[in-house]
Amino acid sequence: MRVGGALDARAPRLRLALTALAGALMALAQPPLGFWPAFFLAGPLLYLLWSAARADERPGRAVFFTGWAAGAAHFALALHWIIEPFLVDAARHGWMAPFALLLMAGGLALFWAAGFWLAWRLGRFIGGPLALAAAWAAAEFARSYVLTGFPWALPVYGWVETPLAQAAALIGPYALSFLTFAGMLAPGALLRKPRAFAPALLTLPALSLLWVWGWARPPVPAPAPDGARPLIRILQTDIDQNEKWAPDQAKPIFERLLALSVDPEGERPALVIWPESAVTFPIDMAPGAQVAIRAALGPSALALGSLRLDKGPEAKIERGARWRNSLFVLGADGLSEPFDKVHLVPFGEYLPLGDLLSRIGLSSIAGIGGGIVPGDGHAPMRAAGVPPFAPLICYEMIFPRETAHAASGADWLVLVTNDGWFGGWAGPAQHFAMARMRAIETGLPVARSANRGRSAMIDPYGRALAAIGRGRDGAFNVRLPDSIPPPPYFRHDELFTTLMLCAALLISTRGRRHDD
Repeated sequence: MRVGGALDARAPRLRLALTALAGALMALAQPPLGFWPAFFLAGPLLYLLWSAARADERPGRAVFFTGWAAGAAHFALALHWIIEPFLVDAARHGWMAPFALLLMAGGLALFWAAGFWLAWRLGRFIGGPLALAAAWAAAEFARSYVLTGFPWALPVYGWVETPLAQAAALIGPYALSFLTFAGMLAPGALLRKPRAFAPALLTLPALSLLWVWGWARPPVPAPAPDGARPLIRILQTDIDQNEKWAPDQAKPIFERLLALSVDPEGERPALVIWPESAVTFPIDMAPGAQVAIRAALGPSALALGSLRLDKGPEAKIERGARWRNSLFVLGADGLSEPFDKVHLVPFGEYLPLGDLLSRIGLSSIAGIGGGIVPGDGHAPMRAAGVPPFAPLICYEMIFPRETAHAASGADWLVLVTNDGWFGGWAGPAQHFAMARMRAIETGLPVARSANRGRSAMIDPYGRALAAIGRGRDGAFNVRLPDSIPPPPYFRHDELFTTLMLCAALLISTRGRRHDD
């Protein structure tokens, strides 16, 4: 009797419960736990359950809800921090917190459901774990783009603390996710039908080879940056969201930032970096603050996040005014042209269908005037004494291809963010892990300045050369690491993802007769 055949007779509810358990188990691989063996505990069970669902009286419905149950449990656990933004102003938004978690987990799970259903629907032509892995990976790719996209908690982030993370430089996060799916599903296929699906089992040695390659890739120890490289000072603040926007805190926060920016006994940095919306007033409308910054920093330039009025500094701050979430460089020549955040957070910085939803009392979480307006696109920024850098704000670095496109023409990446929205544990840890992966994929250093997060200088291999842990104010000086030649993923976009998925489907057609 085939292993897994007993599952065919199980009650659908029990099958869904086991599926949800497997999905939740997969979430343990995500930071901060990083328990990657969970992939190989959950994968075989998921494959057996998906196979059992195909034998159901209503197979299409069964496989769809198998994928949905796994995804809902996975995202509910991995993204439990999503309730935190709603608790900042609990009196106003707190009632939405449980609905936000349920809708987020249930909505993202639809992508997994679609992938599981697609693998079944193509079953007359293809079959086996490679087909399911390909459809599942395609669903994760779609999740990164549909409805502005939200590629948080991709399986690939389970590898961030392992040498296998380096494989993202070769093939990118989606192809690595495919190999992860195929490798974790393959033992289930072997249990179900011994001697079948040998091609799927080849993904396990492929993952092993990539692990060894990743172990050998980064120089050990990390080389000290050339003394000729510019000195960068990165700030971190630990300001609670309830305190940050209080009108009487604007001046104390500004003075706090100035004090952290100066190291009386150290070398003057070429560039100081403050977090997202570091000052709680429009810096382009505050010439006195600009003078104070220049007096404190001397020859050092400053990159700082600040809101600004959409209509420019000549406009008046009025109720309902529209804003932009911006990054400025302030140097000896004055304030630069701003970079405006391009990829805004739905429901956070703006309200989709705002006219309609506002009528029933909903508003964006940030609650800033008439909302925030997106920028026109990415372009490198410049400051005296440092190479051009690609600016990114808030969660823009969670998008692999957007980060790669923004990095074009830049020598390094600068991310300013406010992790105060993400709670105190899993959210900030996951956000930091994604910055490390973007460094690996682009071959560029990442300077990360965060409020209530982990601020760091990350080298092109994803290693934090200098960092400040969560829960405290601080600053450090660090030499800008050298970039490395552009990795294959940065040069070739999703070529390897496309080739792998096509190859998997082609091979699966040959293995279809074993899966009947």
